[in-house]
This record gives sequence, structure tokens and C-alpha cells, in this order.
Amino acid sequence: MIPETGEAHAFPEVQPFTDNWSYLKAELAWLDRVLMRSLAKQRQNNQEVDRVSKSAADRATSHWWKGFIAIDPSKGGSIAPKTPPQIPHPLGRYGDRLVASHENNIRLAIPTLCDRLELGHFERDLLILCLAPEISRRYERIYTFLNNDETNCRQPTIDLALRLFCRSDAEWRNARNTLSAQSPLIKRKIIQLYLPTNSSARSLLSKAMLLSEKAANYLLSEDLPIETVIPKPRIRK
Repeated sequence: MIPETGEAHAFPEVQPFTDNWSYLKAELAWLDRVLMRSLAKQRQNNQEVDRVSKSAADRATSHWWKGFIAIDPSKGGSIAPKTPPQIPHPLGRYGDRLVASHENNIRLAIPTLCDRLELGHFERDLLILCLAPEISRRYERIYTFLNNDETNCRQPTIDLALRLFCRSDAEWRNARNTLSAQSPLIKRKIIQLYLPTNSSARSLLSKAMLLSEKAANYLLSEDLPIETVIPKPRIRK
């Protein structure tokens, strides 16, 4: 029904986050959706590989031969649903609520840190990915399964982060560059990279990511100042 001329349009007012914890709960709900999709995809992939492969060598090389073998959807495969493109907010998901929170002087730790260090969306997602096990240890079990290697690493690896958050080759390349030694999160030791102790791999992709204790405390806090993570520069006399 088209409103009559002069009739007021009623638009719901964007509500700010009540506090930092409510913001984190919203981000964890988003992360859960991403992880559940990835878990379903990996379980399906494992079923397809087990059904077709005949030896350990077949399973080890499945990422090559799967591109040449058509998997019948009626026998365990599936067709990914098409989703319409969405116009992203400049601040990413929850962008309107972030603006409303800022206007109401509600401090949100991750957006504040991202703004101070001029971090992009991928780096923000890394912070959420690495912070999640500090909130619930069930994420450690999920990461162990999704890392899909022999190390049983309970922290997210760089490879996992790129698989979860990158939708194209260009995004993958740009995201990988944000994990160089000179990138803000690594240079300031907010996120620390390490090779799992029982891993024989040496590639950047195989490295796990661990949020520093100071960073975790700041991101979970309602009142810790950002200077606990990013000290003010010393003034030279």
C-alpha cells in the first residue's frame, strides 16, 4: 500500500549496542554462522573423498582429483545455493549500530582498535576468530577439526582464516599480506604467529595465531584503555 501524500514514514531507529559484551555476542553469532557453514562443507567433502578414494594416496591427493571427478548430488554431493549480492556498509556488518554506539559514547574495543590502527575488515575478523577461544573453549574443538591436519592444533591457522574469510583470489592475496611481519597486528604483537610443536610444515599458511594476553584482556574489557595494548609514543625532549 502506497502511503498518502504527507503521511509520515516510520523507519525503525537503529539501536546502539548496549555495551562491549553485547557487541562481542553479536560478532560471535556471526562467527558461528561462518564456522557452521565451513563445518558442513568439510564434513561433506570428507564423505565424498571417503566414498571415491580407494587408498591413503587417493585421500592425500583428493584436492587435485576432485576437480576432475563429478560428484553426483544424489549420492552425497550438493549444489551450493546462490545468494544475491549485498551492498556492504562502509564499516562492515553492524555498521549502522557501530555508528549509533559511537554517537552514544559506548566504547566497543574491537572497532576502537581497528580505527586506531586503521585495520581492514579481514583484520577485524582475525581478532574475532582469535578472541573466540578466550570466551568459549568449544571453539578450540571446532578449529582442531577445521584445521584438517596432523597437528590437532586448537588455535586457528592462517590457512583456516584465509579459507573462512576470503571469497576470491584477490581477497586471498590481499589478506595474506596483512599478516606480514610489518603489519600492525603482528608488529605490535597483538596476534602472535607460531608453528605447532608437532608440525613439520614451515609455510606461513601452516602457522597458528594466538591473541596476546594483553590484547585479549583489552578486547573483553568494558573499561580498559586502549593504551594497555597500544602505548602512547614517548615524547622526546
